[in-house]
Amino acid sequence: MIDFIMDNKRRTTIFKQLTLNVMVPPILALLLLGFLNFNHTRKILIEGATARSYIIGDEIIKVLEFQDVALNLVEVRLDKHMYELSSNIRDYFKNTDKIETINLEDIQSRFGMNPIMEDIYIINRNGIVVNTTFEDDLNLDFFQFGEDHKNMLLRIFDEESFHNDRFSIEDKTKRIKKFSYQPTIDGKYIIQIGVYSSEADEIIDFIRNTNTQTIEDVELFIKADKIISFNSEAVIADRHLVLLEKAFADKDTLSVAEKIGKKHLNYQFIYMDRKNTDLYKGSAIRIVSDRTSDFHALRIELIKFITIFSLTLLVVIILIYKKTKVITDPIKKLVSKVNRITHGHLNERAEVVGNNEITTLSKQFNLMIEELESYYNELEQKVKERTFEIEQQKEEITAQRDAIDDQRKMLADKNDSLENANREISAQRKHIMDSIVYAKRIQNAILPAQQVIDKLVPNNFVLYKPKDIVSGDFYWIEKTTNKSIIAAVDCTGHGVPGAFMSIIGSNQLDYAVRTKKAKHAGEILDALNEGVDLALRQQTEHKNIRDGMDISICVIDYKTMEVEYAGAYNPLYLIRNGEMTVYKADKFAIGTYSDYPDKRYTNNVIKVEKDDIIYIFSDGFADQFGGPKGRKYMYKRFREYLLEISPLDMKKQYELLEKENLEWQGTESQVDDIIIIGIKF
Repeated sequence: MIDFIMDNKRRTTIFKQLTLNVMVPPILALLLLGFLNFNHTRKILIEGATARSYIIGDEIIKVLEFQDVALNLVEVRLDKHMYELSSNIRDYFKNTDKIETINLEDIQSRFGMNPIMEDIYIINRNGIVVNTTFEDDLNLDFFQFGEDHKNMLLRIFDEESFHNDRFSIEDKTKRIKKFSYQPTIDGKYIIQIGVYSSEADEIIDFIRNTNTQTIEDVELFIKADKIISFNSEAVIADRHLVLLEKAFADKDTLSVAEKIGKKHLNYQFIYMDRKNTDLYKGSAIRIVSDRTSDFHALRIELIKFITIFSLTLLVVIILIYKKTKVITDPIKKLVSKVNRITHGHLNERAEVVGNNEITTLSKQFNLMIEELESYYNELEQKVKERTFEIEQQKEEITAQRDAIDDQRKMLADKNDSLENANREISAQRKHIMDSIVYAKRIQNAILPAQQVIDKLVPNNFVLYKPKDIVSGDFYWIEKTTNKSIIAAVDCTGHGVPGAFMSIIGSNQLDYAVRTKKAKHAGEILDALNEGVDLALRQQTEHKNIRDGMDISICVIDYKTMEVEYAGAYNPLYLIRNGEMTVYKADKFAIGTYSDYPDKRYTNNVIKVEKDDIIYIFSDGFADQFGGPKGRKYMYKRFREYLLEISPLDMKKQYELLEKENLEWQGTESQVDDIIIIGIKF
């Protein structure tokens, strides 16, 4: 009885050991792989969110750099106006006895000032505002703004000179405002002019409204006497103010994560060290990003892992239990028979069932009983051999199964990583494309409408094909008293960089004709060359910058049938009676005024006749690769094709030029922006 109980205990122990030895390794492997996958997913989400914040920060800095260019152009136009206004008011107050009590609104009206956008301040020698049209600043002590500001005012009194400030932030309205200072003739007061700019406000609003889907808030803070923002509604908590001040002090990027309600928010403060602007010296960007979706994704990943692990564990337990029973039940029966035989029951025989190693063992065991002494050693050797084979097969099966599981999990991890990377790249591409498409809308706004072109230069065509969404080529047209001015311009580069240059070029052409009153083609290019060179070098410390533009410009007088032409690298073609005349351009580009200040562009005067055709263009059409050998189209072929189609009407010429370009390009990519303007007299 005691022996039977001991046998049952041994059988129970063998079953447990076999079950545990098979189950424990895969269960531990599942736990380890699940933990590693969860940590890897969390790391990817955190790194992705951080990278997005830095990308947004970099984009905002680039947009602010573009804003600096735009604000500088606005300031250039305001400088002369504020000097004339300040000088007129100074001459008016030759006697300053009543300057502190006079109604300055009458002075505003007298000199045609805008009462909403332009203010007058009277400052005495103690730095006190004693009279002003901006009532909130009456009795304001300017000396309290610091020693630098006080010394500036005293220096203006001593030098008796006019001083014009850059744009700055007004403390009460949080708007940017431009100020000028000029002492009165008797030196007792300073006349300060303050001017808002609607153009500057629009630029600031555009920058302030920049946002993305995962960014809750983007705010720009400036460190003056205290930390301020353009946005009067901007609020910063005391606990974040400490981080922001540390970011300014250390000139570093700091971040903190908080849970507010059901949202997981990350506050990131990015310090910007700006050297080419007075408006943003010492500034920082606060980016508030919502990482709730990241935490939600982590929670879903954890739930998926627990669910998969639980189901896998249940299936493994059931399968192992059944397989173990299949193996151990015949063994237990065989052991029972052996025990009975060893106790003298030699009439017992092992049960022979099935067709496997255990069946063979049972047969051999029965033979052993029949020929116990003669085959004992042989039977023992066979048992060892069979046992070794079983263990080898088991190890091979286990190794193959583990290898397959490892490969499957490795492929699953790689697939998840690729999907996450693809989603992130798609999101970034969409954001960039949205920004470029919006830039195209801005660029299209500066191009003249076809109705305007048809009115100023009848019987024309304009072939305009940007290489990318936005273009470095653009066309421009203006009307003077009795002449039409038209230009085809090729800026350095294409795409976004070229588009920025096109905005500068268009503004400077407007300034040359409307403000500087340049009338002749050569004079216009001289003014444009100087204006572009000045605009570019106000934005960079590098003196050898080579950004600029090539241009062909025509001033057309339809009454006298005369055309004035001037060009920088881009020529003009004239076709008359089936023959072409080429008017060559000067070989120095727009934007090189600092290098060649004495050079002037040649003003060609051309007498045209009825049915003459002139063409101005950029190099994009002639430089296009294609054709049967993948070569450039070249200018020689371009001139021959213009001569071939010149007898046709202008609309047909436009269609044939567009078709010729597409057929020549074939499967090649467009290499540059294209513009061709044709005008028939």
